[in-house]
Amino acid sequence: MKSASTDRQDTTFIGCANSWSSHPLVQELEKYAPRFQIVRDDGMGLNRKLEQGEVSMAFCPSISLVRHADFEMALPVGVAVDSGSALALWGLSNHHMPLKSVIDARIEALRDVFRWAQLHKTENLKQAMTVLNQGLAGLPVPRLENLPTMRLVTGSSSWNVLARVLYRLIFGAEAYDSLLRMANGSGSNWNGGDDGPSLDLRTENEALQKRCSFRHYYDLGEMWRTITGLPFVANVLQKNRRHTANCRSSLAEVLELAQMRMQVEPCNYLPDILPRNCQQQSIDLCSMWKGVHYRLSSEDLRGLLVFLTLAKPIEKKSVEDEAFTLKMLRWQQREGFMSGQLA
Repeated sequence: MKSASTDRQDTTFIGCANSWSSHPLVQELEKYAPRFQIVRDDGMGLNRKLEQGEVSMAFCPSISLVRHADFEMALPVGVAVDSGSALALWGLSNHHMPLKSVIDARIEALRDVFRWAQLHKTENLKQAMTVLNQGLAGLPVPRLENLPTMRLVTGSSSWNVLARVLYRLIFGAEAYDSLLRMANGSGSNWNGGDDGPSLDLRTENEALQKRCSFRHYYDLGEMWRTITGLPFVANVLQKNRRHTANCRSSLAEVLELAQMRMQVEPCNYLPDILPRNCQQQSIDLCSMWKGVHYRLSSEDLRGLLVFLTLAKPIEKKSVEDEAFTLKMLRWQQREGFMSGQLA
């Protein structure tokens, strides 16, 4: 099979997710067809297409940088959120509202530990992670009458991994391991027990649609920001180092333009027919886009590295410590250079 870079010399194939969060980005890229050809798929499909060379670059889930050794950041561009995007939710029903006080108290305790480790400003991230782990080890595990259940999604989305990371931080490693054993022992159709999951995980388009159905919900991007003091990077423009990725400089110009237009007026990207939520109300895409940005700053890259490091205990196919550390250090060294390409 020919790779995308050799199939047609005048076209660069770029993989993008089928999600409203990246809609403005896709709209800008489509203006330059056939110079840039958009290939849409979900996270798993984008990973496969990039692995097989069907696309030159793809906005793959950020967790793919850990799961696929040959994937590297092509440009400091992706889908990053600070707060207010509601692209990933833990929904609580009336039956599970008692969990709210436990979660709220734990968020405050975790925020103090992360501040103490100074992850948001340290120059030695590896040492700060060591300090963080010491602080987390000394943090008392919350007392729980029953094991909180969570709808476990098996897709490749980084939101799914973030939900697991946050569950492990809030309820403890033992509770997370118990959750996995419960889910594995109940088969692939397990959905949190007879009363439904304590934490009903919804992501991307489904989160926007289902948000209005919950008595209370947690925005996981906002929760991550509150605890760590850093943004969350859900997707990153990635390339396969085994294949040639061309047009990076011209692509950088297009992506910078998209970022600038997003900052001025995101509502210019609204579709003719607005999507509707579960109550048949129009979904406020403009508010969601105002909580999203595409150009990744040094703060975004720091948040990405912290997330991937915390995800390591959860990932069954995580890279070796030495290889991951080298990749982490290389990204930190390239922060200034890569940001300069989008200046």
